[in-house]
Amino acid sequence: MPVTQQFNSENKTLLISINGPFNFSEHNAFRDAYKDIDPKSVSQVSVDLQNTDYIDSSALGMLLLLDEHFADSRINLSKCSEYTRQVLEIAKFEHKFNIT
Repeated sequence: MPVTQQFNSENKTLLISINGPFNFSEHNAFRDAYKDIDPKSVSQVSVDLQNTDYIDSSALGMLLLLDEHFADSRINLSKCSEYTRQVLEIAKFEHKFNIT
């Protein structure tokens, strides 16, 4: 499955993992990974991009929607490949997200 999520209510963390290309075809699956989770029940969101081999502008928009949904939570974009990191830096996402 290209998009998976794990929510831990005890430590208020949400982990969303993207496997393969992160583009518009993953829009519904990505949104479904978080839409039913109350933003007040989450303090940290991590998007694991370790197995993401491609990211496009629609994925950047999806990340902004995630940020809007969890406006009071810290959002980490983790395990980025060099390519993914370059795309995120070109879009200046380091000003909005923690990128590792």
